[in-house]
Formats: sequence, C-alpha cells, structure tokens
Amino acid sequence: MNLELTQTAIEKLKEIPDDKIIQLSLDRGSCDIVNNVYEIKVIDNRETDSSEKIIQTDHLEFIVDDDFEDAYEHELTIDFKDNFFVFKNKNQTFNNRIGLRYA
Repeated sequence: MNLELTQTAIEKLKEIPDDKIIQLSLDRGSCDIVNNVYEIKVIDNRETDSSEKIIQTDHLEFIVDDDFEDAYEHELTIDFKDNFFVFKNKNQTFNNRIGLRYA
C-alpha cells in the first residue's frame, strides 16, 4: 500500500508513546466507503491477529485489517488539519474529521 503522511500528521502521530501502536480499523457496520474509519485508535503495542497486518511508513507502524488496502485502492494520504485527521488520495477525500482516541 502507498500510505503517505503529511508533515502535520507525522508531527501529531509522533506524540504517541513508544509502548503504543496506531490501529486503523474499518467500521464493518458502515456501508459508506468514504466514512468507514471514524477514529484512529492508539492501543497498547501487541502482535497482530490472523485478520490484521502491519503497515510501516515514516518510522510509524499501523495495525490494519487485511482488507484495509483494498478499501482505499492501495493509496492513502493521512493529513492533519483543524484538529482532525483527513484521509484522502489523489481522487477524493474519504473522511475529513477523524479523531484520535487512546484506548
């Protein structure tokens, strides 16, 4: 997957403690691909389960669902503006109000 982070997103995500990991989980109850991730979860660092994998970019690791890449057509840019994360690619903005939650 081509996962890119803007500088503002990197700065915000680098604030996460080293013993935590970022989880991006699709909302299986949503029928709307544009808004199927509502929050970025910060969880205790752990191994992935059988339906997950790790994506690394900009020295950050993300736990994602196995089909996460397919949902975003293998291309996603994460930005941070106006206190929210924005998921987009070259063709569209998927969601522009994604919060960060420590679980």
